[in-house]
Amino acid sequence: MQIFVKNAAGRSVAVRVSAEDTVASLKAQANESTVDVVIPVEGGKGKKKKKRIFTKPKKPTHRHKLEKMRALKYFKVTENDDGSYKVERTRQDCPHPQCGAGVYMAQHKDRQYCGKCHLTYKAESK
Repeated sequence: MQIFVKNAAGRSVAVRVSAEDTVASLKAQANESTVDVVIPVEGGKGKKKKKRIFTKPKKPTHRHKLEKMRALKYFKVTENDDGSYKVERTRQDCPHPQCGAGVYMAQHKDRQYCGKCHLTYKAESK
């Protein structure tokens, strides 16, 4: 006689049994044929990292100041008597050949400085 039994994988398997076999003997036969295998798992979590404690606070990052309509600092517009306008530069152009036209020198209280080529003109002290 044949009996269909589902295995652990979910498939149906045909098993030949005699008429005298009981359900208990069939269960015992299934338990004997089952092989329990324990496989060690490699790795796992490593050693836990220690939390760092800082002695000094973090250095604040430099934030660029956004200046709206920055170009108005470099030019001065005046009206002439006849109704026309005259544009004057308030900053000096950098004379260095590396910079070229359109690079203005920064005005400090004691010097003029080019941020591109680092050319510096110091004012004469009296």
